[in-house]
Amino acid sequence: MKKIIFLMVIGLWIVSCGKNEEKKNDRKDTLVYAQLSESKSLDPHAVTDQYSQRVIANIYDRLVESDENMKIVPSLAESWENIDTLTTVFYLRKDVKFYSGKKLTAEDVKFSLERAMKSPKLGSLYSLFDKIDVIDENTVSITTKRPFGPLLYHLAHKSASILNSEFAKDHDLNQEADGTGGYFLNSWNIGDYILLEKNPNYFKGEPSIKYIKIRSIPEENSKVIGLETGEIDIAADLESMSRNTVLENSNLILAETSSFSVQFLGMNVEKTFLKDLKIRKAIAMAIDKKIIIETILMGAVKDANSFLAPGVFGYSKDVNTYQYNPEEAKKLIKESGYKDIELTILTSNNTTRAQICEVIQSQLKEVGIKLNIEVVEWGAFLSDTSTGKAELYMLGWSPSTGDADYGLVPNTHSSNKGSGGNRSFYENKKLDKILDEAKEELDTDKRLAFYKEAQEIINTDVAFLPFYYQLSNAGLSKNVGGYIQTSANYPYFYKLSLKK
Repeated sequence: MKKIIFLMVIGLWIVSCGKNEEKKNDRKDTLVYAQLSESKSLDPHAVTDQYSQRVIANIYDRLVESDENMKIVPSLAESWENIDTLTTVFYLRKDVKFYSGKKLTAEDVKFSLERAMKSPKLGSLYSLFDKIDVIDENTVSITTKRPFGPLLYHLAHKSASILNSEFAKDHDLNQEADGTGGYFLNSWNIGDYILLEKNPNYFKGEPSIKYIKIRSIPEENSKVIGLETGEIDIAADLESMSRNTVLENSNLILAETSSFSVQFLGMNVEKTFLKDLKIRKAIAMAIDKKIIIETILMGAVKDANSFLAPGVFGYSKDVNTYQYNPEEAKKLIKESGYKDIELTILTSNNTTRAQICEVIQSQLKEVGIKLNIEVVEWGAFLSDTSTGKAELYMLGWSPSTGDADYGLVPNTHSSNKGSGGNRSFYENKKLDKILDEAKEELDTDKRLAFYKEAQEIINTDVAFLPFYYQLSNAGLSKNVGGYIQTSANYPYFYKLSLKK
């Protein structure tokens, strides 16, 4: 009997070892990338959040791309030329196919960009587009209504991804895709991970890693532990404490640079108390951002003076937000005539933002404002802010084009209230006019002047209180090769390698 039990134990041990070995083998050709939230959609025209666009960036290509230095480089278009101030002709590569095997043509470009123009969320990026003409199978022209300064940078945006026009007409692009990118969708285990598989025929070169598993891990500690144990190869968007943990681990690398991202407090100006500029100013003056940066953020970020980050074209160092002044805040509240002010701040399941909200809650209490905190998952957060349910909210914005047009227009132009991106439902006609004129201006100095004035108006109206400029970072295993941390914070997996 003892012999039988012994043999059974040995058998179970062998099976167990076999499973572990199988796991190890699986990991040899799979890179695990962890981020706070999962994608909401694979449709390039349906989402603005970075978590979705990171996946889209690798499934699809654009006519042009921005490299790590924000320089426009060829992609699906091998070259282009300006015919006049309104018309640009693009010449497509002739060796590109979608995963399905269909050849890329100018018709796909026309279909995709016209679809982007109609997008409720992202159409503002293409509001100056007039028409898109197919010249021949490999040539397409884009004509704008008026001169359009940031044209190429907008065409590098993930919403300018080129779709298979035939596939798109009878498939659900939220969960299905047929792109030209370095990876295609293998499977999507909703709530857990997306598995991408390499495109062996990718026109930029066959990726070296067969699978990319993109996991959604909202718990910061879990991300870092996964890095330390080797279950995760790259963990994106590390918080301050996690940065230090990675720096202290000789087996890990912290990849970090300045980013285009600004973290801000949004105020819905259509809500009762927040309609009053005095109340919004009082809230801004009641908050001591420096304390938050020094304690919760451990001094690892910089105080923001503008809705634009320093690396974004159009940023001005000469504009200022309202400074901490609790006595003036109390005075403004008294002048408003409001009493018993009670507000709710909404934040996603992000540990750092939740902690910041707790400090804000304490600071507002000091000036007589009661603040309730509501923490929800990412999808609910996006829904509640875009539909106007939220009063106050904590959010970040990173204009991946690197241009002020995309930095400001989606969030502050009145045409984008709600689902278009303006979650504060803010409207200033003078600001709208300035942003419209800046979009059409080709002279660099004049564009900069427009954007400086725009930032001054936004700061004065304080529907948004810029908090801090977030670093663009990731923690990664030393087994990962080819990784470059960019300000835009989009990894291109086809460039990476994984040591066996």
